[in-house]
Amino acid sequence: MGLADILWFLVCVLTLGFPAKYLERLRLFEDLVPPGKAWSTPATYSDRGVEGDSRKTMRQKQQEEWDRLNIAVSVITATSAAALAIQATSSGPSMYWVVTSFYSTAFGLSLQGLILITYVTITAGGSSDEAIGRLATGQLIMPEYRIVKPAAFIMALPAILATYSSGFLLAGLVTMVVNGPGEGVASRRGEYIAVTMIPVAMAFSWLCAAIILCEIGSWVEITARNAIRAENDKKGLHDVEAAGVVNDTHKLNMPLEIRPITPSPSPNPTLVAGAVAGAIPWRT
Repeated sequence: MGLADILWFLVCVLTLGFPAKYLERLRLFEDLVPPGKAWSTPATYSDRGVEGDSRKTMRQKQQEEWDRLNIAVSVITATSAAALAIQATSSGPSMYWVVTSFYSTAFGLSLQGLILITYVTITAGGSSDEAIGRLATGQLIMPEYRIVKPAAFIMALPAILATYSSGFLLAGLVTMVVNGPGEGVASRRGEYIAVTMIPVAMAFSWLCAAIILCEIGSWVEITARNAIRAENDKKGLHDVEAAGVVNDTHKLNMPLEIRPITPSPSPNPTLVAGAVAGAIPWRT
């Protein structure tokens, strides 16, 4: 077991095993890579359905999963915000600072989950099937290394944030019931900041890494397709110019047809004189 395998194992343990599950799911997207030269085929988008087929594609199923997670994370965000607001406006005894820390952590993680789900949904919707397939096979960003695990981690990140935010919300509820009122945030300011910001900052670093990798993937596809399009346009222009040169050469090589000149018949003098006489008006 190498260092990379050890790090992957630790990440899977820290994130409840979600990346390993999504790594297996990515195999279902491998057949989206078309044969032939990369980015040379027209872009297709199976997340919008396949014409003539009522079955849902894997991209549609993945989008539905993100929609369900979005609803769950929205509920957690609203619940955490309500719990913090009730505490702030309450005139009773101070809530235990650990409870406040758990609620604040759940609120921060769920907010970042909303940001990530929104961003990933928009980014995936604008990516072609080939880009998703190359991401699933590790050929999108660094094709020579075929690294797939970062993509699996990003794909699992919305579920990770949703699970952890709901877990912190539940931990806050249990602590509030068991411990009851106690020392507030004012007397334990340093501990409150440390307990709250460590998981929130860790999730924020994951969020930034996911956004950066998604932007790199989108940039790779856009740049590659623009290069292929420019190459095809240049090739088409050369073909048109070559066809014009061949046509002109064919015209120059055609044999010159010489036709004999047939002399026109001489005009009748009587008819000419009559026409001139009719054209000159007579004066009286």
